[in-house]
Amino acid sequence: MASFYFRNKTHFLFIEVALFIAMLLLTEFAVRAYREASLQQSRLETLDRGAQLRAFLESEINQAAFLATGVESYVVAREGSIEDEEIQRILALIFERNQHFRNIGLAPGNQLTWVYPEAGNESVLGLNYADLPEQWPAIQRVIETGQGILSGPLELVQGGNGLIYRSPVYINENYWGLLSTVIDADSLLSLIRSAAGDLASRISLRNVDDEGQPGRTFFGDSENFNSPLELTPVRVPGGEWQMAIQLPENVGSQVMSLRISGVFISILVAVFLGSILRMIWQRNLLQQLDSEVLTRTAELSETNDLLDSVLSAARSFAIIATDLSGTIIVFNNGAERMLGYSADEMVGKHQPDIFLLNDELRERAAKISGELGRRLIGNELLTYRISQGGTEELMIHYKHRDGHLIPVQVVISALTDLQGKVRGYLGIAEDVSERLRNQTLKDQFISTVSHELRTPLTAITGALGLMRSGSIGALPETVQSMVEIAHNNSQRLASLVNDLLDVEKLMAGRMVLYPDKQEIADLVHSAVSDLLPLAKIQNVELKEHANVSACIWVDSARFQQVLTNLLSNAIKFSPPGGQVSITTALESGRIRIMVLDQGSGIPESFQDHIFQRFAQAEAGDSRQKAGTGLGLAISKELTEQMGGCIGFDAERSEGCCFWVEFPLYNDARSGNENT
Repeated sequence: MASFYFRNKTHFLFIEVALFIAMLLLTEFAVRAYREASLQQSRLETLDRGAQLRAFLESEINQAAFLATGVESYVVAREGSIEDEEIQRILALIFERNQHFRNIGLAPGNQLTWVYPEAGNESVLGLNYADLPEQWPAIQRVIETGQGILSGPLELVQGGNGLIYRSPVYINENYWGLLSTVIDADSLLSLIRSAAGDLASRISLRNVDDEGQPGRTFFGDSENFNSPLELTPVRVPGGEWQMAIQLPENVGSQVMSLRISGVFISILVAVFLGSILRMIWQRNLLQQLDSEVLTRTAELSETNDLLDSVLSAARSFAIIATDLSGTIIVFNNGAERMLGYSADEMVGKHQPDIFLLNDELRERAAKISGELGRRLIGNELLTYRISQGGTEELMIHYKHRDGHLIPVQVVISALTDLQGKVRGYLGIAEDVSERLRNQTLKDQFISTVSHELRTPLTAITGALGLMRSGSIGALPETVQSMVEIAHNNSQRLASLVNDLLDVEKLMAGRMVLYPDKQEIADLVHSAVSDLLPLAKIQNVELKEHANVSACIWVDSARFQQVLTNLLSNAIKFSPPGGQVSITTALESGRIRIMVLDQGSGIPESFQDHIFQRFAQAEAGDSRQKAGTGLGLAISKELTEQMGGCIGFDAERSEGCCFWVEFPLYNDARSGNENT
């Protein structure tokens, strides 16, 4: 007997060791797969961010270069005959279009004669480039090639480091002189470092000479060029740089802890499974248990099989049901896959708030409480509207067991018995992450196209503006008319591009605001003054009734943009001979600015979509009016980001009234926001 017991004990010990080894192998395989997947994901994310950073850097540099072409066009158009006051004005206009410019200069005969701004650059006026031995070879190459070339970063005569874009000016194929644009290298590289974020220390930049040989590293650690994850060219005017990207160091750091956890779990699983096998061998209860289970489940087997089949097949949807108290009674395979919890953990033990977001619950509670005029009781937060009949569709977030958020579209309905009495509630949720990712890709595409359009469009608009203003001489009447048409359409296209860029910045959270104390009457008067010419063209009377003296805390330029959008829409949709008025009113520590028109109003079917991007009404002659459908969407985002609210009153016998509302300025509020 002892021999038999010993043999079987040895047999189960062998089984437990075999199970432990098998679990170790499975754990190691899973750890290696996880590590490889993590590395691959990190590579893809790092390369994607590097590509975005390279595109951003090329856009910033090439924008500065293209802006300078407007000055070159002016010089060529005037055949070198330049008036001092006019060139200073043009240089100032170009200078203000780019935040990285340090100065813009013209050097006829290679002698720097005009520079903007003059303040801080007095030391370079009259400078002859031939007297600069370090820069003269690069300047000669610009003259010989006849193309604009970006040099640097290098030390400037007036102090500091800069990138210099030089472009030769030829008049009638004869060399006239040099256009020089100095870009603040420290400002540009600081912007790149900020855009790179936590990847800044893993990215480096260096020059490349005409023969493709690498030069000095001027951004980041030169060690990053040793076996980089990717070495990619950065196209700059007349040459290129190289960007090195290294993989973050912390990738795969969790592998050891996972391996240790795997060993511990393997031991537990091996012991657990071995104990189960030993219990089965000792007690031989399996047959009795099967018989009892079959007896107890016979009556419900057909119904349960059908329900299980439906719930198991719906793997792409999280199906969760609760009783009247809110306790979960159904948690299907789709819910297990989506949320990371098992049905055994959830059914009968938890309510749905375990995977719902507190912020979204509070927001929903405040909204429903406001409608009811009382506090919610029990689980009314999720069930009140369903209990009134019908279903409710929500766009919310589920929180996975590991903490990451899942955007879902949920349809909630009531479960009733044969008598129609509510016995519980059912929620069917679909993961919409892919749909939102597709929307993000669309927005990124719009942003990229907009940036690529903006650079050449600036040069076109600048050149047309010079021709239209008569700076290059009088034009024949027919040509002048064509230039007017081209200039107006280029401005419309520029407005569209700017709207697209504003929307992209707002949606990405990259719109920078500079709020300050502003007098509301001054802001309103400025907006009205800017739009008086448009009102005159449209034969619409524009009246201002901003007689309230009060201050608000806003970004002046962006607030003007909101008012301009509302006023221009009102003018555009008012009939000839109509009137548009803007008024202000104080109430309970807030000020409301109202724009009233005498147009055809807003169709009721369109009112729910009026602040959506690209939304335009189809009724009446609305589609005949020029517009992008972005103005009101941008105005709403800007208003809310500055702490205000925007809306409209369509319940009027004639026309429509749009309004924006802001809290009045006070020192305590502005001090907190500046902190």
